[in-house]
Amino acid sequence: MSSYASQLSGYIDGWLSTFIDDKISDRKGEAPILNWNDMPTPPSSDPAKSTPTRSRRGSPKRPRQDVSPIDADAYNAQGNPFDDQTPTGPSRTLQMSIPSRPFSNPPTLPPSSSASGASNYSRSSSPVKRSTLELLQKPVRFIPMKKSHLPKHIHKTYDTIFSTAHGNNFIPNAVREELKDSDEDILPQWFFEHPASKTPEYNNELVALREIQDAAISRQTQSASESAWNVDVHGPLLKLALKPFPSLKREIITHANISKPFVPEVRTDSYYNMTKSKMIDWGVTVSPSEATAQHISKIVDNLPHNKRSINQTIYGPVKNNPIAVSIEIKLASESLEEARGQLGLWIAAWHRGMSLLGKSEEEIITVPLVMVMEHEWKLMFAVDRGDAIVSPVLIM
Repeated sequence: MSSYASQLSGYIDGWLSTFIDDKISDRKGEAPILNWNDMPTPPSSDPAKSTPTRSRRGSPKRPRQDVSPIDADAYNAQGNPFDDQTPTGPSRTLQMSIPSRPFSNPPTLPPSSSASGASNYSRSSSPVKRSTLELLQKPVRFIPMKKSHLPKHIHKTYDTIFSTAHGNNFIPNAVREELKDSDEDILPQWFFEHPASKTPEYNNELVALREIQDAAISRQTQSASESAWNVDVHGPLLKLALKPFPSLKREIITHANISKPFVPEVRTDSYYNMTKSKMIDWGVTVSPSEATAQHISKIVDNLPHNKRSINQTIYGPVKNNPIAVSIEIKLASESLEEARGQLGLWIAAWHRGMSLLGKSEEEIITVPLVMVMEHEWKLMFAVDRGDAIVSPVLIM
């Protein structure tokens, strides 16, 4: 049986084949038909087979009693931010209050805002709003999460995330006693069993998480800069979470400007200077196999310099490795609308880039987006609807 890595490489290779223009491809008519239902399943979360990643999620938060920063911003005087959804009957945002977790009362993570002077070059002060995204020829719309909004090949992944977001089996049993001794509030359903051989690894992971927590407290107390937070908190946390997956890597992309050919087109009766918009914070990239890397090079090396990327930017660290997850971080005091706008513009540019790569009529693959405000995480899936990009939102 082939490994998950080889399956993933083969899947990406097949996907890339759908974008090869006839002028580039050496094998006309031989591009494989891509079946999304054949998408490889990630490694089993069975602790006996692989390292579960649920313990690498952020510490669970206590059930919210008051209106959260996101809710307060989402339902302000401007109205419901999801009022542009297709009218298909009553719907709701899946708002999940995860039970009180270990490492309770964690510090607020700051955003990658334009307050940092060092990042002014690529993160200017021009916000992108929801109304701006409606000006695009292929507009981006944020709607409440429903499983039916997602492609069927995403459903299994969605079910796993939904279960974890409700506090089921996401902490290794190895650290249960230590959490009890540290007077943490815990519930039995949070823990999962695993082989005894994994205990040292999970204990080391807990130590690393404690160190990141201490760094976050220090950064918050000192009102540290954006760059300090990225170095001491966000970067280490993402690196720890991705440690079991050697093909995945986190990249800070605050300076990764959207390349001009990929700037989304606006309607002929509208104008907005997209080049002045802020960039997002982090990207999780996929390092392809050697064969897939050669396939990518075959596609992009024949393109003009400002299009020579598999992503929407020609920024060196992410030029040849596809960005699988895009992440934007904000403080509660900052605009939720601006965060949505930045992610929306970023994914619209990616769709623009994919459409320029070839003549394929296939729907563009669904990719996840993440927006963080304090301790509340929003997971979104950018779904291609042909004439629009729809992003169902799941609050965790």
